Amino acid sequence: MPLRRACRLISPVLSLLVVGACAGGTPAASPEAVPVRAAPAEPAPAPDASGLPSGFAEQFAAADLRARAVSFWLQCTATVARLRAEGTYGPAARAPRAIVCERTADGVPVGGVYDIDSAYTTVRRLQLVRLDGARPRFTEPLDTARLARAAKLARDVAVLVRPTWNKRGRPFSVVPVTVADGALEAWVIPRATKARSIVTGGDAGYTRDAAGALQLLADRTATWTQLNLSPTGPLRLYSSVRDVAAVSDLVSARFHAELGRAVTVSTPLVVSTLVPGLDPATGSRFVWQHSRVPGR
Repeated sequence: MPLRRACRLISPVLSLLVVGACAGGTPAASPEAVPVRAAPAEPAPAPDASGLPSGFAEQFAAADLRARAVSFWLQCTATVARLRAEGTYGPAARAPRAIVCERTADGVPVGGVYDIDSAYTTVRRLQLVRLDGARPRFTEPLDTARLARAAKLARDVAVLVRPTWNKRGRPFSVVPVTVADGALEAWVIPRATKARSIVTGGDAGYTRDAAGALQLLADRTATWTQLNLSPTGPLRLYSSVRDVAAVSDLVSARFHAELGRAVTVSTPLVVSTLVPGLDPATGSRFVWQHSRVPGR
């Protein structure tokens, strides 16, 4: 076949590859070789321009995770207690007494009741409902072994701290918390002793070590302070912790933000404010904004 006719039959894309041959039958000159060069080194990360202490963001996120878990548990247990009294889990007089509050992997809030043996190893009569609608039954599997471990940890911590807290006249709740790596913790959260008051600081956190003994994670009981709480207006909490606020302070902040109040938590180094906005990592309707205290 003549060369010119063959060139007319070649597709436009391929014609770019053979344009030298079709232009007169002589091969196109090879392009000059380009030497390979090493990619430039990655630029060094820019220094943190926020002025916040090193590691603050990670430490605050960890404390806030615990605070969100505690806040959910406190609200959920009150809801489940009311549902039990209303007969949601059967006649109130015969319904199980222990309360469980969970969020599923996709964030669905679940609450229910159960019985457990004295050794805290076997869960019985577990009944669950979803808390995000008309309270339908929740029948998906739940890790009852982990539930039993969490309940035992909370019970053991309550037994440990009760004598001291009762002697000081300080009511408290012990809340089981699952942290990011799946480990179980129990947090002692102080409660106010009178109406229209709020407690700052005063919390304590525990876990179990490899041998099964209780291990203290944080002890802020010496910072316990009860303040009068105004019924309306912005709320500012002063936390005694140097940079990352106490878990109990973050719990109070989230609780009152949900009620529609503007809330700020201050430490000697950082001011943190809850503002409306969607946190994609947690689904929360509020996000934290931080700024360093000038001159610190």
